[in-house]
Order: sequence, then C-alpha cells, then structure tokens
Amino acid sequence: MLYVGVVVAGVAWFVIHYGPTAGILAGAVGGLVGLLGLPAALRGALRLGGKPPESVPLDKVADGLALGVRRQWEAEVQVRRVNDPSPLPVAWTAADADLVESWSGLRELAENWPGGPPGDPAGWATGAWGLAGKGGEIDKVFSERVPTRRLVVLGEPGSGKTMLLIRLLLALLARRPEGGPVPVLFSLASWDPTRQDLDTWMAGQLTRDHPALRAPAPAELEQSSPGTRAHALLEQRLITPILDGLDELPPGLQVLALDALNGSLPARQPLVLSSRTTDYRNATATVRLHGAAGIRLLPLDSTSATVYLQRDADGPGAEAATRWSGIAASL
Repeated sequence: MLYVGVVVAGVAWFVIHYGPTAGILAGAVGGLVGLLGLPAALRGALRLGGKPPESVPLDKVADGLALGVRRQWEAEVQVRRVNDPSPLPVAWTAADADLVESWSGLRELAENWPGGPPGDPAGWATGAWGLAGKGGEIDKVFSERVPTRRLVVLGEPGSGKTMLLIRLLLALLARRPEGGPVPVLFSLASWDPTRQDLDTWMAGQLTRDHPALRAPAPAELEQSSPGTRAHALLEQRLITPILDGLDELPPGLQVLALDALNGSLPARQPLVLSSRTTDYRNATATVRLHGAAGIRLLPLDSTSATVYLQRDADGPGAEAATRWSGIAASL
C-alpha cells in the first residue's frame, strides 16, 4: 500500500509540473496500480472458499442454508421463550379419516414408489391411530411413522400448531445428514397461487430471508432454465417445505393452494402443512392433499395446564405460585 501511494503521488506531481499532456502517463501508471491490486483481490476471493461463488457445489449450499435456518429458529425460540421454563405440552390424535388419505392407500403409495419406500417400513404405524403422540414425538411421527412423509397438522386457533412446526423443524435439522434436504418453514399468508407458482414463491421467500441464495446456481446443473441457488435447491428437491397457515389464505385461495401443491410437488416430496381444522375441512370438500396423513392437536387438559403454570412459578410450593392459584382452581 505504501508503494502504491508513492507512485500515485509521483504521478500527480508530474502532471502539475509538466502539464496536461502528461495525463497519458498518469493514465498508464494508474492502470498499472489497478493491476497491482488484482492479485490481492483474487487471493481474497480464493480465501472465501477456493472457488468463485457460483461454482460452490449445491450440497454445500444446502449445508450453509441449514446452518442459517437453525440459527434463525433457535433465536426465534429464545425470543418467544418457548423453553422458559419448558415447552408447553402439546398432544395430538389422528385427524378425522374423511380429511386425509386412507392408511392402506398411504402404505400402498409408498411401497410402490420407484426406488422403494422412504425410510424403513418396519417403523410405519400400523394404522392412523399410531400417529397419536405429544411433544417431541412429532419428529418420529413425521419421519418414521407416516409412510409417505406427508403430514397435515390441524388444530384450533392458539392450539400450538406453529410452535409444533418449529419444534419439528429443529428436530429435522438435528438429524439431517450433510448435503441432505433442508427443512424450511414458510408462512402461506404471503402466497397468492393465482399470481405465482409454488416454486417461484418459495424461491422468493428463500432469497428474501437468505440473500446468499440469490447467487447464480452452479453451472454444471442441468436445469430447465437458468436460476438462482434458491431455484436450484428447489429443483433438486433439497428443500423440505413446512407450510404454516393454509387458513391464513382467503377461502377462495385455499382450494387453489391445495390444488397447486398437488400439481407442483412430486409424490416423493416430503411436506408438512398446517391449518385450522374447519378451514381444511371446507377446502377438502373440493380437493385434498395427495398422499398425506394427518393429526389434530388436542386442547390442553387442566392437569397439564396447572403443572405448567406451577413449573413457571418454580414449583407448586413456591411463593410465586400463588399468583396462579386462582386460575389453577378454576381449571
């Protein structure tokens, strides 16, 4: 840097004393100074990863996204104080049979997929009743018990659907292998299926929340059209969509959204979708999500609510617990 400064100062002195015709010399030397900076810039680029950004392998892009998603939702859990003092217990049972595929149909669909079924069929539930569970069991329900790895999560307002989805997302990230699909939570409220197809909308959400995904996709990928890293991750099925809030769409768009999900995603694409029960029932009168099992969240029982409130107050004998005594008695 000192050398470059001396050269620039010398050029300036030359021009001042010998007139504008020396500008040619100044331009030449200035160009030389610019070239001197190139090796350092190139070394800096190589230090960032050894390759230009667009040539980063897609599995490494997925790994970077997984890290970003995990940090994002771990921070969100802290802000919402989900684990303070512990997660609110959420239990569920199988969704009503008329809202989902028959269990025999799910098994048959998974067994006949090209390349074989996902996971180990020995871990599949023997019937829809095997999906019942609570709390941290949501990971096993989705990953092991549902043959197709497609799950609809139903419940009333405030029943804990979104927090259960976040818990599932973090559990899936914890078991995710390097280079594997990345679970990503999308809020359906911002999607208009009459204006954007599913992949375009999800790509937009990904690049909004993770700007590094705006970079060009790896050139070696055989894509139908050039796109960003976000588009490439979606095309290569390296995103597991967790779609929150079908009921947040206007009623007229809910049916269109379900139809778009069926038409956009291949049968082997894992998927989670949440909705209020009534909205989903109304939508499925026209179309239901293909290949999906379902669970329905249960209201919190009085005993669990009382224990949780007491734990929040450091135990039933704690002085602070008295502030909950009236509420606990009414439960």
